[in-house]
Amino acid sequence: MHDWWTDLDRLHGRVWDTLVKGVHVKRAAARHVAFATAGQTGGAEARMVVLRGADPAAGKLYVHTDTMSAKVAELRADPRATILVWDAQAHLQIRLKCEVGIDTGACVAPEWRRIPEPARRVYGNGEEPGQGMDCPEALTVTPDQSRFAVMTCTVREIDALHLGRDVHHRAQYSRSRNWQGRWVTP
Repeated sequence: MHDWWTDLDRLHGRVWDTLVKGVHVKRAAARHVAFATAGQTGGAEARMVVLRGADPAAGKLYVHTDTMSAKVAELRADPRATILVWDAQAHLQIRLKCEVGIDTGACVAPEWRRIPEPARRVYGNGEEPGQGMDCPEALTVTPDQSRFAVMTCTVREIDALHLGRDVHHRAQYSRSRNWQGRWVTP
């Protein structure tokens, strides 16, 4: 039997298994992922986000955010983003190029209701994220559903790199090629 990283279909399946596990297992490698956008002042901006949903059949990932966060403005200007996952145990790096849609209001109300009350505090902290303040204790915390958004990340391309002991294996998959993989040099 071949190792999963030597077969294009099994590697693709492992990528999505890793992402789905990140949604459901708090200590999974793909729970907290790096999320990069095109910065409005030049260069790239990256931050860690929590993966909230993964739909392999649709090729979509879901992330929650505050509508006032810089990433929302960045994505409205350029909806492309890259998500980066490192699974140290599997020696697997996953890069996902996505197009991101941002949903707010009534269509995300069911998702808002599923968020535990204490976790809602991060949506609507009074001021816009990144603003100066005298001290952290001065923060006004009032949950506000109007500040809650769900980002739907439609995966366009997957780049999977397995760092092997002797040989690295790297494959790329594209939605435009119906996820048919191809090997590329690491």
